[in-house]
Amino acid sequence: MIWDYNNGIYGIDSHYDGDENFVCVYLIKSGSEAALVETAHNGSVPHVLAALDELGVARGSVRYVCVTHVHLDHAGGAGSYMREFPNARLVVHPRGARHMIDPAKLVAGVREVYGPEETARLYGKIIPVPAERVIAAQDGETLEIGDMRLECLDAPGHAKHHMVFFERTTKSLFAGDAFGISYPCMDAPGGKWALVTASPVQFDPEAMKATIRRITALAPEAVYLTHFGRLTNIGEIAASLMDGVDEYVKIALESRGERAELSRRLTEFYREMITRHGQADRMEELERAHRWDLELNIQGLACWYAQGRGK
Repeated sequence: MIWDYNNGIYGIDSHYDGDENFVCVYLIKSGSEAALVETAHNGSVPHVLAALDELGVARGSVRYVCVTHVHLDHAGGAGSYMREFPNARLVVHPRGARHMIDPAKLVAGVREVYGPEETARLYGKIIPVPAERVIAAQDGETLEIGDMRLECLDAPGHAKHHMVFFERTTKSLFAGDAFGISYPCMDAPGGKWALVTASPVQFDPEAMKATIRRITALAPEAVYLTHFGRLTNIGEIAASLMDGVDEYVKIALESRGERAELSRRLTEFYREMITRHGQADRMEELERAHRWDLELNIQGLACWYAQGRGK
């Protein structure tokens, strides 16, 4: 599935774990040059290549493959992508660059969260990227793609190694997980809404709120989420996310980091949000869509509390 968002921006469904509308890979095309934002997992490669063929984008025209952070649903396919795009360089946060060059510790951390069998099933073999093909982008560094300019911006909160990419000519911002998640099933009667994602192990509430403020200060006309697609009601969602961060902190503190209680309170909060946005009649569908996010947020808030953040 390909979405044409105009202005040379396209969304490509990665079919992550066989699911549709879960992880989006973005194509930015200007003149004879192109860039990709996010790489999902190794299984996304044939879907992305087919989309580029359909759009008439030559593999040699891809100058950059950008990942917002090195969590494997965003960067797991990076090594495979670099093999397919011989002229591209991988753009990643300085804190994440070493994990793309030598992914051993990254994979070990993912195995702790998912377990070795599920990690192998989801991601297969994570392929290292040669160091000479990696750009550890500094805050404010700009990438040229034809007539477009993609600015790399530090965006902690979800992870310390998170950045966002802002294309100034189209006022388009590629947010990764820094501006929440909003699946198509969350397109409510009153518009899209989003949930904060606080996965382990580097959730930082104050940094996340600062990142949300930084994004809104750029006045983007569209924010592109990896999970999933384009947002245009940006001010409304930003305000909701700021409240959501505070609610997550409250839930973590009141639960004392205990996972069963975190699960109960987060589930209750999700149901309140679903009802608030007029989707109570789709409760089962939305809860099913959020099953992975619920588990990751439980782990993320438990980690945050255990690290002494609740004291």
